[in-house]
Amino acid sequence: MNVAIIGCGLIGTKRAMSMPPSVNIHTVCDTDINQGEKLAKEVNANFTSDYREIINCEKIDVVIISTPNYLIKEIAIKALNSQKHVLSEKPLGRNAAESKQMTDCAIENNKVLYTGFNHRFHPAILKAKELVSAKEIGDILHIHGHYGHGGRKGMENEWRMNPNLSGGGELLDQGVHLIDLALFFKGIPKTVFGSVGKLVWDSEVEDSASFILQYDNNINCLFSVGWVYWKNKFEFNIYGSHGFISINGLGGSYGEEKLVLGHRNFEGGKPKIESFSFSAEKSILNDDSWKKEWKFFRELIQNEKSSDNGYQANLIVDAIYASSKKNQSINV
Repeated sequence: MNVAIIGCGLIGTKRAMSMPPSVNIHTVCDTDINQGEKLAKEVNANFTSDYREIINCEKIDVVIISTPNYLIKEIAIKALNSQKHVLSEKPLGRNAAESKQMTDCAIENNKVLYTGFNHRFHPAILKAKELVSAKEIGDILHIHGHYGHGGRKGMENEWRMNPNLSGGGELLDQGVHLIDLALFFKGIPKTVFGSVGKLVWDSEVEDSASFILQYDNNINCLFSVGWVYWKNKFEFNIYGSHGFISINGLGGSYGEEKLVLGHRNFEGGKPKIESFSFSAEKSILNDDSWKKEWKFFRELIQNEKSSDNGYQANLIVDAIYASSKKNQSINV
């Protein structure tokens, strides 16, 4: 299989470094020539600064897109129309309308389009999925999570702060990961209620958001995200009828990845606790979530099964923005 990577920044590099030996990275592309040539040398690939060379190359089977949000739709549609499978980093474009165009294009061309949400493949999340599937905590009653960081000096000048380039702020940047995890564990909600705000950063997009995903039987997911936490932070808690799962950290600067399983004491009192720890060190070379996600993507191709996961996530993002503007719940 010949793969091309468009966008040679941090995420594009992580994708490149996570490829198994059976995959040939044919070409990498970036408008930053120094960055692109550096990655090309590291993975023994061709380099181009014009992504159209990748689109027009018949030898390339898969295109990985790790560019700013505003470029994704154009590249993805051209790649799909040229009979290439596409793995795009999250979010799948700037809004649900762009996501739908790409999803429809994949269906029309009978090609696989998949949006990369590597958090699903972190060891603590996979362990949690295993425990939930085994009914270790009974039926899910509530999910609660936080995700964010403290921003960077000069961040207000980055493309992420420009709505024409990004499509949105922290909700679309990191909040979409929590939305995807809610889809992973609970599926699509019926309604959403949310609020986005500009608390610190001088920007046209939000630096924080809080939102509720509402399901049947008064079950909901409650999340907060922000560039205003002043430290890297990730928490994901699942509460069930027989216990709970609490995940903290993602490795690296987010702290050691840990999972706590609590078994409910039906007589009252303290629950029985089990703890699981995963590697505190995650780098480009040893974060297995990228490798596991690539394996999952390969299986989609082998089974000729596309995915609308990016579209589903952006539908919810759009609904949260609408809810914040109207101050009311929005049907998904």
